[in-house]
Amino acid sequence: MSALAADGTDTSFATKRLGECDSVFLWQSQRKRVVQLGKSQRCKTKSAAVVGLAVTKGRALWLTSAGTPLSTLRLWTATSTRTTPRQLDMATRDIQSNEPQPILVGSAGGGLLPYADDAAVTVLRSDGTTAFTWTANDHVVALAARGGQVAVAQDGNRVTVLDGKGNILSVDLFTTPVTAVALTAKGLLVQRGTTLELRRSADSHQNTISPTGQLADADSRWAAWIDGKSVHVIRLPDGAPAGTYPGTAAALAGSTLYVANGKTITIRTIR
Repeated sequence: MSALAADGTDTSFATKRLGECDSVFLWQSQRKRVVQLGKSQRCKTKSAAVVGLAVTKGRALWLTSAGTPLSTLRLWTATSTRTTPRQLDMATRDIQSNEPQPILVGSAGGGLLPYADDAAVTVLRSDGTTAFTWTANDHVVALAARGGQVAVAQDGNRVTVLDGKGNILSVDLFTTPVTAVALTAKGLLVQRGTTLELRRSADSHQNTISPTGQLADADSRWAAWIDGKSVHVIRLPDGAPAGTYPGTAAALAGSTLYVANGKTITIRTIR
């Protein structure tokens, strides 16, 4: 499993079979079906890997990247009823020069799917239309949507929260650079180095993760971070441990945790 995302009763995942490009699937648990988005294609080694994935209300948004020194990134979208992928954007990246990734897919929620091309943010609705566009002051490094709002983190220490029409609701400045962001029922959650910081109005709570830890997802009152071997779940806002599970990717939809480990996705209810 190379990527995993969840929202509500929808789950999307990317997997790779021998000799094929990464394939994206949409799993709708209420309808008890799994749909492949697009056809399987033959691929060369290290090509067309999925490097970003989001899903909400039957629509998936994903980014593929060719594993070559001058990598081509392509942004795609498809739905459970219109499974042929539609390309939305394309860019190239010189990996050897350590350039930042020009296109990013954020986590989706509540029918909104955000992505960024450098500093230009676009937010799609689940019907494929554009909810709004917005331009940050600098290169965008992370995005997240939830409850009709979108959080945008840019190079440095600034996170802007927008409403569903692109109006600025808040701007938060942090003491060190932000690398990941999530919107939760308990407030705005960011990763900066080995710190997960949760803010709500004037309140701030900080929790420490391992040096290799990365925020995977957060929703409701839970957050999940990964270290390459295990998925760690903590309770918000106090950071109390709620479980550790073997796996390399995780997604949260309310209190439902999805953990990918090899070719298996395990579903758990966090209490």
